[in-house]
Amino acid sequence: MVETISIAGGQYRIGHDSLTLSRPVHDVAIQPFKIMVGTVTNQAFAAFVGAGGYRQDTFWSQIGVRWRNSKTVTMPAFWGDGRFDGSAQPVVGVSWYAALAYAAWLSAETGLSWRLPREVEWEVAAQGGGEGVICHAGNSRGQPIAAIGAGHQVSNGAWNLLGNVWEWCSTRWGRNWQSLDYRYPYDATDGREDLTGSHARVMRGGSWFDALQEAHPSKRARYLPGSRGSNIGFRLVQDVSV
Repeated sequence: MVETISIAGGQYRIGHDSLTLSRPVHDVAIQPFKIMVGTVTNQAFAAFVGAGGYRQDTFWSQIGVRWRNSKTVTMPAFWGDGRFDGSAQPVVGVSWYAALAYAAWLSAETGLSWRLPREVEWEVAAQGGGEGVICHAGNSRGQPIAAIGAGHQVSNGAWNLLGNVWEWCSTRWGRNWQSLDYRYPYDATDGREDLTGSHARVMRGGSWFDALQEAHPSKRARYLPGSRGSNIGFRLVQDVSV
């Protein structure tokens, strides 16, 4: 069973005046949702791999299938590297396309509707302070820590939204890595939540490889959807009926 926490619907203030790409501060309306307590672990992702998830086109987007076939990808990039493949560690080396495929597979397995979080949902979930030590470049010893039970816990109960690994979001950044086409204020109707295309996608949270200041609830970052970095993972959300 996947452990989640509930985030209430309502108006939330997002953005930050001291972060250029996160301006302006503004309010957004959020529908209620549930978010995984921790990032998807190697152990959890292994079930997807073992079930043939990398070979079943039905779980992949059209462009994801083309990407996967062109790269002959069959598993996360860093399996076999002892720094990154511990069962309780976040799975890394997973592209945005593969994260979408895992969400589709998990939905089929559980009968629940899983998806990547929109960046505003992620930002709302990461707000509110917390306890513990954020895992960043200054203390990580060159690898991520366990997804749950170590590091930093947000006051709502979620582990390591800040630090440890960057987390893929569904949201488009721009046509490429250099082009920020979808700025704040956030507008869900302007195409930024379109899951098609090869647009760079938002990632959030900072990581074991990055400076502590990257681990900020409002910090917007991005990477190309085919990237499989050792400091990028993901967690999923569910919509909640009201």
